[in-house]
Amino acid sequence: MHTFNAVFQTMRPPFLLLVVSCLLQSIGMLIYLNIDWSWLLFSLVCVCALSAHIAVNMLNEYHDCASKLDFATTRTPFSGGSGALVAHPEALIMVKAIGALFVGITIASGLLILAMTSANTLYLTLMGLTGIAIVVAYTPVLNRYALICLIAPGIGFGILMSYGSLVVLSGQQHFLMLLLAMVPTFLTNNLLLLNQFPDSFADAKHGRNHLVVRRGYRKAASVYFIQWQLTVLVLIIGLWLLAAPWYVYLSGLPLCLGLRIYALAKDYRASTPAFLAGMGQNVMMTLLTPALLGVLLCVAG
Repeated sequence: MHTFNAVFQTMRPPFLLLVVSCLLQSIGMLIYLNIDWSWLLFSLVCVCALSAHIAVNMLNEYHDCASKLDFATTRTPFSGGSGALVAHPEALIMVKAIGALFVGITIASGLLILAMTSANTLYLTLMGLTGIAIVVAYTPVLNRYALICLIAPGIGFGILMSYGSLVVLSGQQHFLMLLLAMVPTFLTNNLLLLNQFPDSFADAKHGRNHLVVRRGYRKAASVYFIQWQLTVLVLIIGLWLLAAPWYVYLSGLPLCLGLRIYALAKDYRASTPAFLAGMGQNVMMTLLTPALLGVLLCVAG
């Protein structure tokens, strides 16, 4: 029972809400643009997206435990891993095996999607291969390259998941879809970036070379602020080009939290209660903005 619970915890169930948020934005776009879509195909997209997220979570937990990184970090509710494998290292091999199984489910569901969608096969194949590469290589490889580590999460959730699902379900590519998909792209990049602040010393000792390790807290905070500004910009421009009703712009209200979060990150010294609260607010902003955008686009459609 303890092993089962440990394996389940490494899936990081609360974090899977990000998949729901990204796909909700996609559905809102489809409804607003009056594009017909298949519930069966959408179900496959959900399976593919969820299995990919579970796979990257589990493989990340496996690698961080195997490298002893999780034993050196001070866990917070948003960083440092689940702690499940630290408490139950006997589940290590099972987590690796089940993580690999979810990679297989991701590939299998992706192939079914390719067979059913009318979208360009080559384009979707390239997106799928990119997604699998991110899932498998994120922890052991991509974390050693600061720029790639910074943008990989956003590519995975914003470009591949949010925009990719739109392409699959609509059968077409659309500039405005891609533009608004940059909202979860920049937000997810910032989500992972801020979560790296408390772990930077342990990460550096274990070979990671992400932006916080390489450039320090203040530079990383500046990058956070730039990406937050870009999120606001693409949301406003995208909704203006869509000729969306005024109330759809209210989806940007959660972004107001970004200013306070940036102030906390800019002056970061340690994981104080205020900074931990800021990390929680960052999660809320990342989840609520695409979800609220999707809901309001549904209403407007």
